[in-house]
Amino acid sequence: MESFFGWREIQETWTTQYASQGELAKKALCAFFDPNRLFSRGATITLYKALNTSTGVFQVVISEETCGHLHSMLADLMQRIDSRLPLPEMPVPLAVYKDAVAFEVQEKRKFQNLFKSVKKLNAQRERLLNAKKSWRMARELTQSGQHVLCSIDIEAWEQDHSVLLEIGWTLYDSKTNRYKDQHYLINSYRHLRNGRYVDDMKLRFCFGTSVWCTLDQALAELKKDLDWCVQRDGGFVLVGHGMDSDLMYLKKAKFMWPGPPGQQDVLDIQQSAIVATLNTDIIYGASIDNLHNPPSLGRTLTLLDIDHWYLHNAGNDAHYTMVLLMALVAKLNETND
Repeated sequence: MESFFGWREIQETWTTQYASQGELAKKALCAFFDPNRLFSRGATITLYKALNTSTGVFQVVISEETCGHLHSMLADLMQRIDSRLPLPEMPVPLAVYKDAVAFEVQEKRKFQNLFKSVKKLNAQRERLLNAKKSWRMARELTQSGQHVLCSIDIEAWEQDHSVLLEIGWTLYDSKTNRYKDQHYLINSYRHLRNGRYVDDMKLRFCFGTSVWCTLDQALAELKKDLDWCVQRDGGFVLVGHGMDSDLMYLKKAKFMWPGPPGQQDVLDIQQSAIVATLNTDIIYGASIDNLHNPPSLGRTLTLLDIDHWYLHNAGNDAHYTMVLLMALVAKLNETND
């Protein structure tokens, strides 16, 4: 197997070695690795993008042959500066790499772009790892019998998103394995309907009876259910599919989340009694190893062969989001992860 050396590790090895050899040596080493000078004379360096098998992190690496060539160049440079300077140490390969892809680099821009692409790959990897942790957390929270999970959905008027037409939520009690669905319609906007850009389904709630009331009354009912969760269990688990907009709507409505036991209610959900947030769009991405452009709730349900009716009704969306979460947990159990 071919040995590879991490570019950054090579720099660190020689930087450490010459750090105590005077300013001239340190400046010369800095200039040696400067991309403007490295490629100033038409030099081509074969760099690789490879996966470190120990850390799972992508790195820019070079072959043993290229490392030897750079070593000879640096040794010649240091001897020309001052023959009393020590020869550069030969770096030792610190890891085993796989999936190496070669890039012939002749200029600074390509050199920098390669490092940027590796940084982006590692960021994507980190996001996927976190998503898989969330997936496993979803299994633990649904099966531990310790908390109530609450999925929330809000439907706004398509012509003015500051106007909230419906709010729905579903509670799943992991202690009793029971569900509770709620759907509230805001009576001050009874005359407003969607339908131009978003399907009008506000009168199509499938899991109970819709209640007409004011926005304040609807939010008070949501608060009452969350308060009960906190009183019994010390916190609640929030579930949603692309829930950023729903949280924004609640914040603009000045909804006060229950604080931790014995503490005041708070506007900032991060300071509330929330135990965890489970995003089904992210968890679905984890299940297919692809977080790019997550599908809508309806599309995700279809992809998992989950029957569903009358989406874009806040109560139905909340219910099916919880159903989706359970299906994703079942899928994780099938993998034996």
